[in-house]
Amino acid sequence: MSALECSSSDSDDNNNPAPPLRGAKSKSKKKRSLPPQETINKIWSRFSASRFSKATVILPQISGSSQTVAPSNPRPNNLLVSEDFERAVLECRTRVRKLIKECKRVNMRYRDPDFDIDWDLKWEKGHCLNGLVDPKFEISRHAFESPTSMVPKAVKRVHEIFNKPTFLKEKISPADVMQGNLGNCWLMASLTALANMEVGIQRICVEYDTKIGIYGFVFHRDGEWIISIIDDKLYLKSPDWDSPSVQRHLLEQIDREDVEKEYRMTYQTGSQALFFAHCRDQNETWLPLLEKAYAKAHGDYAALSGGWIGEGLEDLTGGVTTELLTSDILDTDEFWDNEILKVNKEFLFGCSTGLLDGGYGSRDGITEGHAYVIMDARNLSTGERLVKLRNPWGKGKKGNWEGPWSDGSKEFTPEAQRELSHKFGNDSVFWISFEDLLRKYQHFDRTRLFMDSAGWRVTQKWISVEVPWHAKFEEKFQIILTKESPVVLVLSQLDDRYFNGLQGQYRFRLQFRLHEADSPGEEDYIVRSHGNYLMERSVVTELKSLRAGTYSVSVMVAADRDINMPSVEDIVKEQCQQKVDNDKLAQVGMAYDFAHSKGTAHMESRATARRAQEKREAREARIAIRRKNWEKRHLTRDIIRKQEKKNREKRELKQSKDAARAREKEEKGPKDAAVQTEDVKEVIEKEGQEGQDAQTEAPPKPATELETQSLNGNGQGVQTDNMSTSFIESQGTPETPKSGLNTPPSHITIPIHYQGGPPAPEPPYRSRQSKDSSTQRYPRSLPQHSRYITSDGESSASPISDSDDMYSDNDSTLKPRPVNSQTSTANKKVKESDEDEPEPWNAVCIVGLRVYSKDEGLEVKDFEEGIDDLVKIDEKKEEEDGMDGTDADVEDHGDGKDGEDDEVVNEKKMDVAGK
Repeated sequence: MSALECSSSDSDDNNNPAPPLRGAKSKSKKKRSLPPQETINKIWSRFSASRFSKATVILPQISGSSQTVAPSNPRPNNLLVSEDFERAVLECRTRVRKLIKECKRVNMRYRDPDFDIDWDLKWEKGHCLNGLVDPKFEISRHAFESPTSMVPKAVKRVHEIFNKPTFLKEKISPADVMQGNLGNCWLMASLTALANMEVGIQRICVEYDTKIGIYGFVFHRDGEWIISIIDDKLYLKSPDWDSPSVQRHLLEQIDREDVEKEYRMTYQTGSQALFFAHCRDQNETWLPLLEKAYAKAHGDYAALSGGWIGEGLEDLTGGVTTELLTSDILDTDEFWDNEILKVNKEFLFGCSTGLLDGGYGSRDGITEGHAYVIMDARNLSTGERLVKLRNPWGKGKKGNWEGPWSDGSKEFTPEAQRELSHKFGNDSVFWISFEDLLRKYQHFDRTRLFMDSAGWRVTQKWISVEVPWHAKFEEKFQIILTKESPVVLVLSQLDDRYFNGLQGQYRFRLQFRLHEADSPGEEDYIVRSHGNYLMERSVVTELKSLRAGTYSVSVMVAADRDINMPSVEDIVKEQCQQKVDNDKLAQVGMAYDFAHSKGTAHMESRATARRAQEKREAREARIAIRRKNWEKRHLTRDIIRKQEKKNREKRELKQSKDAARAREKEEKGPKDAAVQTEDVKEVIEKEGQEGQDAQTEAPPKPATELETQSLNGNGQGVQTDNMSTSFIESQGTPETPKSGLNTPPSHITIPIHYQGGPPAPEPPYRSRQSKDSSTQRYPRSLPQHSRYITSDGESSASPISDSDDMYSDNDSTLKPRPVNSQTSTANKKVKESDEDEPEPWNAVCIVGLRVYSKDEGLEVKDFEEGIDDLVKIDEKKEEEDGMDGTDADVEDHGDGKDGEDDEVVNEKKMDVAGK
């Protein structure tokens, strides 16, 4: 069946046939193209969201677990850095000791209900290994049987894996750090740097009980210290004896007394049996347990794949990291004296190469795209400046420097070896000259430490920022410094690693500038943040001294959008539609909710402010419209008064002329009056006879557009012809009748009008009568009861309504038109055609400003703080002024006699509304 036949068939079914040719023509009609500028304006209007918004709650009905519950007491600001850390340590110890008592009470080892890797692996869930999307480890029974598959095969407790387990030694060696089957070299390098410090690892391993198998750690995240409590279960490379495996099959071929025991000792004992990171010492356990606690804090192990040393050092120490490019260092000697030589005291350093160019080869033994950590720096007696580095792989000489001052090189004389206390070996530790360090490594992560406190205090504030498509600087924060102090400013966004999978389509890059409060000019700033190439989580700037005063911080957030990435709502919808358990979505959703709770209050205040602003703008618009209509109404009244005066003068003049003509008729005598009466009667009788003959000879005609129907006293329709219209027109209006003709002929029917006034002539035009109604429509006529009453009591059929019609914006005489069905259909088609348009730009970033100083009175505020109070004050003021935004704001209290009083009253109200 052709398209034309389909169209015809559909029309027949609907009992409303449509001309097919016209429909075909309309389908083939080409859409009218807009001018270039209008087209561009239309694109931008659709591209930008009218209201920026962001999902802040994923699981409103699910309570948080122990690791994601927000603290009951809000975190106080301007605390000593050491005091803030001790507060988190005390809370962690309290919770761990409480759990230890519980375990002793029931005679059970501790099992972590929020991160049970044993149950998760046995049931092949993989939630502790993989993220919400794109699983890194394919968990299946076939993977357990295959010895080459890169997936954990079993889970055991520490006492089942190690013969003599030791959690922490008195002296932790950085050489103990060994990376496992996960691309988290950045974290291993950070732990190496921390282990190189005197009490670095012991500082974050807060409370533990090796017998019960419970360990409590603290990590720094999003500006505060968090707690992570785990049990002692760890992943193994080889499956259990009960599972089918190649290893078991091989051992069963050998004659042994206890083959199962031999299997356990060979494949499931010691650090070498662990799947992820492990210590070089076969009985040391701090590294795999700390890695597990860090993985739990971020949701799963896969979340640790890929990162930057600086971010890891921030999370482990609570410090502040600055990204440095070798090419940007101005004075290398100052960099050596004031920074590199202070390693492990004021700074920690990580370094890497080949990141910006995407290279993953080797530079004289140094692996590109890999993280190294600076462990020490020395000035030799011979004047050489040497730096000690370590490769976190910890596996032989792979990835180690092979140039001057490497192990076994000619530069390493016995004297230098004794001075550096260095031993050659396969511990992945090597020395390199400072010049070669700058030449071979392109990228440095410098982390400033606040561990010794030295009077450092920290204050922070989190807000939400609506990111436009074209980024620009905007004032967002205010800093009040009461005394001169060194200052470290950190602008950071949420760490999306611990709600991996719900990042959305936008990636944000941060910048900020510090201004004096009285000099907010665009280029008149004190200092600006150091832009980062790779680290997007935060930007930093440091000032050795800043005098007391008030300062403003202008923030610029630039966003990049990847439309191929799923949005947050898409991920949630997909996860809900899958017929699987929702444990992973619940876990990631709770982490997402906890993270975004930092900006929820600010977003709500912004929404409140936006609503208040929209309310004020709408109210001002209504007042402006009412002011315009008020002026139009009073102007119309003035025009009507003038017209009334002219009409009154005309009537008086006409009445005087009629009186004069009447006197003249009386003077002519009865003879002339009788003759005139006879002539008139003859004319009327003749016209009546002609009308009767016409009705007899011709059948009745249907009413034309100028012919209407009227109602007689019984409510029945009486037809009127053109003669009645011509008769009324010839006799004038009821107010000014022709002299001598006070009544129409008997066959002329006069329409019935409202009571209380003389009949008015029908308008010269009428709307077409509908088939289903017997009433008439007068589009521009005025009802009799709405006639304007002048000050002298006269009535006037003014074409302008005094109240309702004045509120029309376009024409004071037009009523609102009914909705056209064709217009709504056209709008629906336009809407359907717009469904292919891209989603509008809607980027919202939650950022926090963290300020470190030595000022006890430091305050950090955002420029929109206190907006709720301003809104309440504004609403209270509106109530006091009586301006509630209703139509009564600009109301006419006049009596219609004189516009002066009305004008005075309304001008007073307009002055109040304009404030």
